[in-house]
Amino acid sequence: MLRPVLIALVGGLIVALVIGFLERGTPRHPAIDLSRRTPGELVSVDELRDRATRAAAGEQPYADAVANLKEYARATVDTSPHPQEPLEIQGTEGPFVDDTAAAYGLALAWVVTGDDAYARTSAAYLMAWVDTTKTTVGTCQDDGRCQTSLIIGRTAPAFVFAAELLHGSSAFPAADEGAFRDWLRTVILPTASQLPNNWGDAGTFLRIVANDYLGDTQGLRDAIERAYQQQDLIAADGHIPEEVRRGTSGISYTQEALQYKVGSAVLAGRYGVDLWDDRGQGGATLRDALGYLARYWTRPETWPWDPSAERPSTGPLWEIAFQHYGDPVYIPIIEERRPFGSQGHSALRWTTLTNGEPLTAVPGSPTAPPSP
Repeated sequence: MLRPVLIALVGGLIVALVIGFLERGTPRHPAIDLSRRTPGELVSVDELRDRATRAAAGEQPYADAVANLKEYARATVDTSPHPQEPLEIQGTEGPFVDDTAAAYGLALAWVVTGDDAYARTSAAYLMAWVDTTKTTVGTCQDDGRCQTSLIIGRTAPAFVFAAELLHGSSAFPAADEGAFRDWLRTVILPTASQLPNNWGDAGTFLRIVANDYLGDTQGLRDAIERAYQQQDLIAADGHIPEEVRRGTSGISYTQEALQYKVGSAVLAGRYGVDLWDDRGQGGATLRDALGYLARYWTRPETWPWDPSAERPSTGPLWEIAFQHYGDPVYIPIIEERRPFGSQGHSALRWTTLTNGEPLTAVPGSPTAPPSP
């Protein structure tokens, strides 16, 4: 009698494991081959220098973008960081948001101009937070009340972008870079949200950026798998149910979610992983979601989820999306705000410089100039 019972128990366990595996789904990412990785984060140093050269020759949009960056850098180079211990962020603004922007903007300015003063101040911003901030308050991965997690997810990648650009600079020696890596791994990365909405998109973006910089292949693989899962939540027509339910702010929250999806797609693409054209289990691609938002951008009163929907300021994601897709539908949206500089509340800033393309020809078309 004992043997049949054991067989039944083992059989039941196997069935349960199989069902659990199927419910979780098979990971859809391809194997990440580090040797395939192309340089840069949103932009590589060589790409940035090429754009600076084109700016010096008067080519647009780079001339305006470099002028905008230089103006910001001159106003910021003599300022000081304001690190906090513990780090708690209760709104959408504050020292952490401002200082991540300063570190990134100054690092960009150093690459563009070669002025070492910008590198020194950028590195000083990084190390002030590394040396001061050891703990966080209001951070968790699975609760919408953890505001600090949201803001770290949105903005901390800018610190990583700065560190990547400063690599090899005398202003950012190996010991400091090592300390930054440890801080990123132990203080910042554990705070990333995994909620199934724009919070989770921001957290996923942070995990992709951080694990890429840290060289953590498994962490990167897990983060990209999460990006696939986030894209599964886009409905077949391109709307994002978690975001459109936000009433009059549905357009704003949709743009917010797409901002981090687009950023994640750029980083994954450097490994040959295509998040851009993946058709999620909901039936849509990232392009479908961008097209859905663009359809209502100039006529928010027709937004089907709330007739009183308010349209936010144009976000920097459109520059990056145009660079990849070359969809002319994005052009009037981009023209509303170009050049994109320090404005905003996320790590995606100065995108006209880093990812912008001339709008007179569609990238990839027969008449388009070659991308840098």
